[in-house]
Amino acid sequence: MGSGSTEMFEAAAAEERIPRRLLVAAVMRVLGVVACVLVGYFLIPVEGAEVLAGLLACFGIVVILVVFARQISRVSRSRRPVLAAVEALVLVFGLFLCFFSLLYVSISSGDTRAFTQDVDKVAGIYFATTVLTTVGFGDISPVSDTARVLVTLQMVLGMVLIGTAFKALGFSAKRAVTSRNVPIASQTIAADVIEAEAPFADDAVPGGSATSG
Repeated sequence: MGSGSTEMFEAAAAEERIPRRLLVAAVMRVLGVVACVLVGYFLIPVEGAEVLAGLLACFGIVVILVVFARQISRVSRSRRPVLAAVEALVLVFGLFLCFFSLLYVSISSGDTRAFTQDVDKVAGIYFATTVLTTVGFGDISPVSDTARVLVTLQMVLGMVLIGTAFKALGFSAKRAVTSRNVPIASQTIAADVIEAEAPFADDAVPGGSATSG
């Protein structure tokens, strides 16, 4: 993640004062999102269904793009854009990891020699996470050409997603906070102007009455 993305999130967070109860609610929502994504991941039957690999590749990318676009729109309209951006990041990256995990499990179930060891649901999410974070412990490695292509695709898309997601959501959060504060600042300036003009208005009233008399 670039320094510009970090600065946008920090600026938005500094301008948005979040009550503690809302932070607790946001944490609970994030945990709920993670739980729902993991439940769906473990319930989808892909073992022994290697023919689904191509369909998963196409469908998963479309789903991630649609969810990402909707989350940007949601953040820009949210009353708490920083919290909404954090929730959006968790959802997008959770779907991204689960999508590639299902691909690895599907390929491994069809070709036991695709990786250095069989990849089940747990090993799939573990391996996809190590690829995204570029840790690479080496205990699971792609062997077949198909597996290597998918791992390369995840690495490339992961770098693009990290940069794009943080910048786009950070910018949306910053813009939402700024646009929300503009009317408040305008009202404050107007109130200051009225207060500053009040003494002159008071002085002008007696003079006007005396002239008319």
